[in-house]
Amino acid sequence: MDVRLKSGLRIARAVMFAQAVASLGIWVVQVLTIAGRLDHNQVVPGSVWLVAVVNPVIAVLAAVAAAFLLTRPWARTLGVAVEVAGCVGSLISVLTGFPQAAVAIAVAVAVIVLIRRG
Repeated sequence: MDVRLKSGLRIARAVMFAQAVASLGIWVVQVLTIAGRLDHNQVVPGSVWLVAVVNPVIAVLAAVAAAFLLTRPWARTLGVAVEVAGCVGSLISVLTGFPQAAVAIAVAVAVIVLIRRG
């Protein structure tokens, strides 16, 4: 494997590990926000609940894909799938009041490019 390509995969792996940790942090904020809305008798849309359930699953899958990205071919496919799912989840987050999740979309696209090049 070309050193540059392997370098791109190493960068993708590091970013994916960071995404997994950040995703769990965002999940905590989302759960607290949902709890706050419920405490104030506000309606929590179903899409927010969906993201709150899917987010930790995405985080674990991203960590698994990152761990095996350089050594197992299936990890690349999993990594791309996780990044695509993360994009969808981030888009839902943006549309439901978490505009900071737009950054996650850009990062996910960059990781997909790095994985596909590797």
